[in-house]
Amino acid sequence: MPENAVAENRKLLEKIRVLTCKYLIAQKALDDFQSFDTKLKIIVELIPQAFEHPEKMAAMILVDGEIYTTSEFASTNRRCQKNIVVQGYDRGHVEVGSTASESEKNGEKLTLSGEEAGLMEAASRKIAFMIERKETKAKKKLLEDQLRHADRLATIGQLAAGIAHELNNPLGDILGFAQLASNSPDLPETVYKDLSKIVKSALYAREVIKRVLFFSRQAEVSKAEIDLNQLIENWMDFFEFRCSQNNIEIVLALEETLPLVNGDAAQLNQVLINLVVNAIHAMPEGGTLTIETRTKNDRISMKVRDTGKGMSQETKDKIFLPFFTTKDVDQGTGLGLSVVYGIVNEHGGSVDVKSLVDRGSTFEIELPV
Repeated sequence: MPENAVAENRKLLEKIRVLTCKYLIAQKALDDFQSFDTKLKIIVELIPQAFEHPEKMAAMILVDGEIYTTSEFASTNRRCQKNIVVQGYDRGHVEVGSTASESEKNGEKLTLSGEEAGLMEAASRKIAFMIERKETKAKKKLLEDQLRHADRLATIGQLAAGIAHELNNPLGDILGFAQLASNSPDLPETVYKDLSKIVKSALYAREVIKRVLFFSRQAEVSKAEIDLNQLIENWMDFFEFRCSQNNIEIVLALEETLPLVNGDAAQLNQVLINLVVNAIHAMPEGGTLTIETRTKNDRISMKVRDTGKGMSQETKDKIFLPFFTTKDVDQGTGLGLSVVYGIVNEHGGSVDVKSLVDRGSTFEIELPV
């Protein structure tokens, strides 16, 4: 066969190998039935097959610190790589190397043909596409979960508000008549004690209803400019007393030049108290309670961090639902965090929770300036 024909045949075979490899990588990139890790493990094995002597080539893919290699890659002595770029940021690279012996080297540097260089470019682009697709799906799922959560809370809030309004009138009657009766002269001691219990129970029930209305955003809001640091410091005596009883150390990390926020002082007090009390309950054996404030762009952040029991993902998914609690029946109504969610939402803010079992929890409240 003429020399030119041999060269053309070799080029044609190379093109077929590269196109086949590109096709298989593209197929794998769109495969929705395998995990991201599994697909990269398959792709890294496909890349050497595009070269004329695949038995003398090895490949490696690096993505966000995770490495995927063919078994021979460690012994490669000459290498070429192509960066994986996602939205302008390097996220890793694709690398090929030769495992040929010293006597088989043609030079110190591995040189790729145009087709092979095109394969490296195509592989890096497909992996970048896979990363974007994976992250887009994750963001979509997060948004869908948040939407479902918000919709569920809104529905429960409307129901809770309706029930709370219906209970307010009869509860007011019970409280009023019990207080009137307890003021009657010459009441037997046992009757007076019973009436006092009725008043106390009615007041507690009214407080529960108030929290329900906070959660459902039906309570009246009176907003003004508020110094969040001052609000925290005003409660320090109360917090220090509660914490000293539970062997808990308080750490304050308050940004000195924190801007004022527009909010309802009573409601933001409620947010702070609920978060701190929850943190104290999470540390029955003692620990550290950290309250931090700082500026984040056009928002103010307040973090309440504990070193307590932490939460499982299952518990974390339910903590803002009204009446959900992990405490004993006589230790809480399960409305504290749902009230926090309702108040913060009413103020145009957001609540973020990070928690690890036996490591503690961090609640971060962000409010617009």
